[in-house]
Amino acid sequence: RTGWKQKYDKVLCDVPCSGDGTGRKKRSVVRTWDVRHGLGLHALQLAILNRGLELLGYGGRLVYSTCSLNPIECEAVVSAALARHAGLVRLVAAPAWARDLSTPGLASW
Repeated sequence: RTGWKQKYDKVLCDVPCSGDGTGRKKRSVVRTWDVRHGLGLHALQLAILNRGLELLGYGGRLVYSTCSLNPIECEAVVSAALARHAGLVRLVAAPAWARDLSTPGLASW
């Protein structure tokens, strides 16, 4: 968006998702899960992530967050954004305390 000069040190992109990662506490998600849910959200998630990167200042940090386990909503979105902004952004490892709360993502699918 032209004309927007403000840049931020930190940006959180907590994007809307299919919620399939909440299946343990919300059984209806598991019963109604369909691969198309993630496919339908991919473009919106990518648009939000791209906008977040546009608002990020030099040396800033962006966190992309979703409660989905679907690689289409997670790794594929991040991969597409990294390709679009090649050379301008880089993927960094989560801090040690956060690695204890998650599992490594997929490198290919």
